[in-house]
Amino acid sequence: MNKNRQAVIDQYRKMCICDPCPTCNECMRADDALLFCVIGRSPTCTFEKKECLCAACPVTRALGLKHRYYCIRGTEREQP
Repeated sequence: MNKNRQAVIDQYRKMCICDPCPTCNECMRADDALLFCVIGRSPTCTFEKKECLCAACPVTRALGLKHRYYCIRGTEREQP
């Protein structure tokens, strides 16, 4: 991963609100998994759909994203 991409990811991770999301679970927290909208869904964790906070997330607004449940469905590009 190039340094510029990592710097952008680090910037967005600071804005990310995945951790307090009701869909967030212990597996996700143990993996320190965040920023699913940019990085993609978790390859190791499974999720139960609960309330989704993606629409209120500053990262979603900053990137102009339109989908939800990135932790389950993957990035904006991966969703139909």
